[in-house]
Amino acid sequence: TVCHLVCLFSGFRSAIETDKMANSWSNRVKFIVRYMYDYDGNGVLDQNDFECLAVRNTIMEGKGDWDPIKFEKNKTVMINLWQQISEIADFDKNGEVDTEEFMGGVETACKGKAYDALPEAFKFFIEGQFRTIDVDGDGSIGLEEFRLDCVSRMAYPTIEALDNSFKAIAEGGTLTLARYQELYAEFMSNPDEGCVACNLFGPLPVLD
Repeated sequence: TVCHLVCLFSGFRSAIETDKMANSWSNRVKFIVRYMYDYDGNGVLDQNDFECLAVRNTIMEGKGDWDPIKFEKNKTVMINLWQQISEIADFDKNGEVDTEEFMGGVETACKGKAYDALPEAFKFFIEGQFRTIDVDGDGSIGLEEFRLDCVSRMAYPTIEALDNSFKAIAEGGTLTLARYQELYAEFMSNPDEGCVACNLFGPLPVLD
């Protein structure tokens, strides 16, 4: 019936609008703040988040083992990243960076830039993040590793949503470091809601 077709069309249009909102540049930056950097979940970024991330990454890279030398390296990377974020985004110099400040800083430092043009501390973080996802250490991220990374952050009602995201970004069934770097930079820098990089962390939620 006509009513049934109208309802189907309305639902389809609503789904498209939701995807556009979820994949918008501002929503992607909010996602990075909430799910990648705000590790203690207090709503702002500060040095404690990055010290905690250094501990997390060391444990993840070691598959549960603790390597003090690797920790010191990770801690240096994370503190440098925090200092860089603070420099470009802590506009009121209160030792914290909220979402709006981070958005302004990323827009200045990252928007429209390829991976090689990103601030050095961001590049070190991206490489470290790749290592924590590459569980078997073979230099690439497979479907199973991608799924594990996604469900460690968020809940998903179906596995198809994750698998479709991986298919969109993988090349030859895997995700190499170079490809991950390229997509991560695009995730932060490309304002196009239809860019492939929107799939890098699985389907995105619409954040306030």
